[in-house]
Amino acid sequence: MPPREHGTEALAFAVIVAAGKGERFGSPDKVFLPVGGRPLIAHVLDAVEQARSIDGAILVVGDHTRGTAIDLVAKGGWPKVRSVASGGARRQDSVAAGLGEVPPSTEIVVIHDGARPLAAPALFDACVESALRNGAAIAAAPVTDTLKRISGNHIVETIPRAHLWAAQTPQAFRADLLKQAIETATHEGLDVTDEASIFEAMGLPVAIVPSTAANIKVTHQDDLWIAEALFAHRPGSLPEFEP
Repeated sequence: MPPREHGTEALAFAVIVAAGKGERFGSPDKVFLPVGGRPLIAHVLDAVEQARSIDGAILVVGDHTRGTAIDLVAKGGWPKVRSVASGGARRQDSVAAGLGEVPPSTEIVVIHDGARPLAAPALFDACVESALRNGAAIAAAPVTDTLKRISGNHIVETIPRAHLWAAQTPQAFRADLLKQAIETATHEGLDVTDEASIFEAMGLPVAIVPSTAANIKVTHQDDLWIAEALFAHRPGSLPEFEP
């Protein structure tokens, strides 16, 4: 395991969520499609492996891709990946499945989308460091587009973008707070798209770690082409990140 950054001794585990069926993308195995010459999910595992703050990782996938994921991990040389877990129907179900696999002594849990192949190792480290100070921290980028609220296909309002940020992953949390948040979401029947929103609903502070739009999530076919272009123009397999 590489030496730690920032002098932290906290035990940190990553839960990589890749259990979706790729319905918007049009392929149930999108995280195994090639980008930058390798399976998309391989870039995510590379970043986690290189992140100095991460001690281990749980890969959470759907039953439809579990065999493929196990084979990839077995051949890939990512010793931090401790297990491949089966996810659930909702995001928080998959996160809960991953949480169930982390060691009880884990202090910080980092949630990352399996479809974000361009998150740099230093971004993981910066989120862990911020979560240690603040309890919760997420990567996010300032919104640059002009936002319009519509009704049907007509604009009804322009939303000022000042103070608006687009949430990304990694998202890092104190393990005890994250477990409490997932239990709250389950008990209240919440269906959330990220874990930070549960913290917000609970009145818990969440810090921002500045990122960029290059930390793209591959959701639609076009996103895969954009990710491919970003890899082609980087001086390596991962983008640089300065915390």
